Amino acid sequence: MGAVRYAFAAWAAAPCTRRVAGAAGAVGDAGAAVLVALVPCDGSGSDSAASVVLIRRAAHLRANPGEIAFPGGRIEPGEDPLATALREAEEEVALPADAVEALGELSIVHAVRGSVAILPFVAAAPLRPALEANPAEVDCILIVPLAELVAPGRYWQEQWDRADDPAWTMHFFDLGEDMIWGATARMLHALFLRLLRPRVSLPVPP
Repeated sequence: MGAVRYAFAAWAAAPCTRRVAGAAGAVGDAGAAVLVALVPCDGSGSDSAASVVLIRRAAHLRANPGEIAFPGGRIEPGEDPLATALREAEEEVALPADAVEALGELSIVHAVRGSVAILPFVAAAPLRPALEANPAEVDCILIVPLAELVAPGRYWQEQWDRADDPAWTMHFFDLGEDMIWGATARMLHALFLRLLRPRVSLPVPP
């Protein structure tokens, strides 16, 4: 996944702050972290075959049952946010921390105004890992090719008028049986912006 690593190296070379996506000008510390794990579709590791690991949250969960999300959860007191994302991924989908390489982070996201701030970390696996859903938290695992998410008709956005934030943009990715929206969709949108538009120019790797 050379192009993915290159995009994150370019971003890391540019100064930036952890801004809250969807809330203009707001900044804050994260209370939760998720892992955006990129894996090869066919074991080749080629960028054209990269997929992202998503989960469908278990129907019995109190918060957001049945919704599509990234593995993740609350940051424990004194815990590093990246450690949280890796721990939660191992607990929810049996993804070992040593099976992925952390590439960087995306902007902090709120599900809604005033909710817990979520810090997404992007990681890449050189080989397709064997994953297993934890039934206590996960209904099923979805491994979705990035190319499928940007195929015609899969993505759209809407402006939702809110009294406290009239410029709230909602992103949607249609998977057919499932719909990705809310905080997860904003993270995916940010991921594609990162991959397609690095903020600084670096020498093209050989």
